[in-house]
Amino acid sequence: MFQNILLSSLLCASLHAVDFETFLADSLEKSPLLKTNALSLKQAEQNAELTTRYENPTFSLEASNFSPDVGNSVLGYRAAIAQPIRLWGISGSRKAFAKAQKEQTKASVKLSRANFITQLSSLYAKYKRSVLAEELAQEELKIVQNIANISKERYENGTIARVKSLQASLDVKRAENFLAQARVTKTSAYYRLMGWSGLGEEVHVDTEYSFELSNKNDISANAEIEFSRAKVKSASSNAELNANKLEWINLNGEFEQGRNQRVARVSVDIPLVIFNTKSQEKRIAKLESQKATFVTENLSQQVAFRLRELKNSITTLTQVEKTSAELLASQQELLSMYEEGYKIANINLIELQTIKNQLIATKENLLAITLKKELNIIEHNFLTGTYNE
Repeated sequence: MFQNILLSSLLCASLHAVDFETFLADSLEKSPLLKTNALSLKQAEQNAELTTRYENPTFSLEASNFSPDVGNSVLGYRAAIAQPIRLWGISGSRKAFAKAQKEQTKASVKLSRANFITQLSSLYAKYKRSVLAEELAQEELKIVQNIANISKERYENGTIARVKSLQASLDVKRAENFLAQARVTKTSAYYRLMGWSGLGEEVHVDTEYSFELSNKNDISANAEIEFSRAKVKSASSNAELNANKLEWINLNGEFEQGRNQRVARVSVDIPLVIFNTKSQEKRIAKLESQKATFVTENLSQQVAFRLRELKNSITTLTQVEKTSAELLASQQELLSMYEEGYKIANINLIELQTIKNQLIATKENLLAITLKKELNIIEHNFLTGTYNE
């Protein structure tokens, strides 16, 4: 058991130790998941050009042979070119739609980055809690070993029965098993943190960082809401684009060389908007825009109430954290008194173990409270847009 603890300590010492802020900065720079964001932005640029580009012209070349009943045959030819022309005003609608799509992609990238930071922060908080839980398990092991040593001395002196000494020894075994489980939990939390970071190598991260509550209180910069608003704008731009019944006309130019004549022609092909007025597309796009607006409104309400809930929870947890620390100090003092009393046979083993268990339970509860508080702070900061930049 102690060999495993020593090996783990040596392993951690051999790894390059960094603080959380440095670890976060490296993860943001090297994460393959976030590198896709740059590609998404480039893709959005190409999609915007795709939306606003013109159609290619069409060129036709035709040869003919005139063979009259009397006389020699005459060769002729015809050349024509046709160019789709976008109507005046359509370009503006397409550019507005392309811009809205780019803004939606940028908002999506911002949301992806904020989610990455939030998840990495949460995994760090859980890893930090697992490290503290291991330290608590080590502390409990020292306490029960001390109790077991006292019990052994008292048994050898004949002041307690052998069963009491055996009971104290079994408590040591239980504490050793608890420590082993805590170390397994810490290892799992560590590798989950490393896996999400995207660094591709193991880095020892210290556990000294504490998350601070952002002083922002509104949700105007919330990444989810910004993305939802961008979707509304994109849907609205699409609706305006689909409101155009006619987008293109064809401009044709033609030259023909035939028997005893040369003919030049210019014509325009104008689609007649009779059966397909794009009314369905217009209504569908408008409905999509309305749906996106309602979704954004609902999301804003949910985020606002969740933010209130988190702030109240953080306030309450801070108070509980304070009272738990005060209780812990009293229990620590009481345990020391009971240990001294047990040495001189004024206290029995059951009473001492009860005090010890209460102390450990309080410390475990305090770790859980601190973790819950930090997770709430992380979520609060995400909801207020702290992780957007």
